[in-house]
Amino acid sequence: MLRSKIYLNADKDKLDILKENKGKSGIYLWENIENGKIYIGSSINLSRRLTSYYNLKHLAKYPTRYINNALLKGGYSAFALHILEYCDKEDLIKREQYYFDLLKPNYNICSTAGSTLGRLHLKDSKEKISASKLNTNLEKDNHFYGKTHTEEAKLKMRESKLSKTISNKTKEKISVTMTGRKFTEEHKTNLSLAKKNSKIISVLNLETKEETNYTSISQAERSLGFPKGSISDNLKSKSGNPYRGIYKFTVEDKR
Repeated sequence: MLRSKIYLNADKDKLDILKENKGKSGIYLWENIENGKIYIGSSINLSRRLTSYYNLKHLAKYPTRYINNALLKGGYSAFALHILEYCDKEDLIKREQYYFDLLKPNYNICSTAGSTLGRLHLKDSKEKISASKLNTNLEKDNHFYGKTHTEEAKLKMRESKLSKTISNKTKEKISVTMTGRKFTEEHKTNLSLAKKNSKIISVLNLETKEETNYTSISQAERSLGFPKGSISDNLKSKSGNPYRGIYKFTVEDKR
């Protein structure tokens, strides 16, 4: 049951993320689009699991989890969410481990899928010790972690990373044939459009001859009031017919 979805902005796409994954089981990946670091997880109910990531109190309650700290620090707009695949509940651990081995996630504390199942939450004393270790490790990677910065300093730090896009290395690994299985055309199309800053979606109105460019398919659909996935479906269509007989879509390199 191999399928996939990519949400380029976890902040703007929050409602779609929670709605479209309700009651579905599968493997998900959080990717920090500023530094390329990733976290992999799985759930029998993706919507319910992902809802916990949008709960700031929940994130702050477990500060020793790398992904929690990263989300709190960078904000949801700094992350893309990949649904790597939807699969049956009994295959979750096996498929999650496959992606662990393939992608080597930076934010995961354990490298064995399902290794934290059934564990009790850490005691306060252990949390404090682990938090101290976490801060030390992050300070080595990022010398300004834990310090208080002015808004101007924060802006400069963010601007210095804006030129970075979703890790090509990660997308290439995801694109590799998985144990002999092929990706769907939807997955291939989504991955080809995932270079947020290098592709644009051109929408031509054949009646008015007006052409408008958008930075993503989701942005174009929202702006034009089209149903979710309508542009992707049209791009994948072999007929080449304009959408609703009026709109022609083109994916172009950003100049």
